Amino acid sequence: MGGNRITELNSNLPLTSNDAVSWLRVVQLVRDSERETETKVSKSGDVMSGDLLFSAIGHENRNVGCNDLNTNRSFSFLLGTSTNKLYFVYLPQQPVTLQTEHGFLVKTGNDDVCQLGTADDTSEIVFHKVLWMNSNAITNLPIPTLPHEAASKLYVDGNARKVLNGYIPPLRSQGSRNNIKSGFIACASSQLGANYKASNALSSFYTGPGPGGEWASNGETRDLWIQIKTLDIVRVWKVALRGRKTNTQRIYRWKIEGSTDGENYTTLYEPQNPVSLGNEVQQFLITRDKFNHFRLFCIQAEGSNPGCHICSYLSIQSSD
Repeated sequence: MGGNRITELNSNLPLTSNDAVSWLRVVQLVRDSERETETKVSKSGDVMSGDLLFSAIGHENRNVGCNDLNTNRSFSFLLGTSTNKLYFVYLPQQPVTLQTEHGFLVKTGNDDVCQLGTADDTSEIVFHKVLWMNSNAITNLPIPTLPHEAASKLYVDGNARKVLNGYIPPLRSQGSRNNIKSGFIACASSQLGANYKASNALSSFYTGPGPGGEWASNGETRDLWIQIKTLDIVRVWKVALRGRKTNTQRIYRWKIEGSTDGENYTTLYEPQNPVSLGNEVQQFLITRDKFNHFRLFCIQAEGSNPGCHICSYLSIQSSD
């Protein structure tokens, strides 16, 4: 060329290996090569930025990860930091581990389902939806300390609970006025003959007034009582009381007492205001210690033979 230039080469035409190119096209090719080098990730280890997306067109599955771990080798999938990751160490019976700084939240759609660990308590598990156990058990529960905590069967079986049907059974069978229930003994300070025994007040078979259906004292109007001894030492949570059917000879000052020996008594319930015991059943809540003797102690009553009409609720309605 004798030192002369070749000019006006087209920089946009496709090139072959034997084509002459302009200086502008050479610069352009170098820059393209540099950009390609910057975005390429090395297979032996590198860092990239931006999204890494895979096309699944024409294929059923895309695998991302590691499938050639040997013993004591591990693989981690980092999520922002070294303590937010999914990782696995190839060891016998070693589980895949999810490690997070502030818990792991599971969502369905836009709804929170459950969270494993929180920022306040790393050991806390929070469920936002109903927990369906599919007929499986929840086991190894501790002794509950808060009102809303679940309790084990062992704890429930060993603690007091309400039994609404009553603990003391009827103390006589049809046609008999005797104490025939072994271990449950009814007695009173006095009785108006054989037809007005203490056990009458604890029978569920007789429904009429008068003999056979009532306990009546024998001329007592002060410091009279009727008592039941139970099989075991138990705790009372409610009793029900009723005076005589005629609604006369009522008891208008009284208290419920408990004892473990039949001699020394503790007051379990005494109305703050006078409550008359007439022919209507009245129920009273009691929260005290456990006993096996329970008596209605009548401080003052009217008439000549006050007492109690048959009442199957004159019993302990809770046991433990």
